Amino acid sequence: MRISKKLSAFIVMLFLGVMATQVMAQPSIPRRSGSRTSSSYARRGTWGTQYDWLGQRYATWNDIRYKDAGQIRVLKNSIYARHGYIFKDANLRRYFNSQRWYYGYRNSVPTSEFNAYERANINFLKKYDH
Repeated sequence: MRISKKLSAFIVMLFLGVMATQVMAQPSIPRRSGSRTSSSYARRGTWGTQYDWLGQRYATWNDIRYKDAGQIRVLKNSIYARHGYIFKDANLRRYFNSQRWYYGYRNSVPTSEFNAYERANINFLKKYDH
């Protein structure tokens, strides 16, 4: 009987130790990873945003028909933002600075850096963002 009590006490302590390790391993506050630098961004733009589709397919009228000019302007400029463009317009700068994924590090983006979808989508969205 004594062995089973010791064994059960050991199992309980082992279980509590594993649980404590698991709880301590998970941060309670979401944290950003390290400092953001331009070298941490891929040459072809930042991925993992709500705007990724603008670099993966052509935008259509159905994508924008219920959006106002301001929302379309954000869509168009998100392509530039994903490539690290620093916005001169205060409203765009404020909006993109509030996005976790955004890091502006340059004053211009060479057109050659955009893929075919991005180039076509910029031209398409320009027609409707005024």
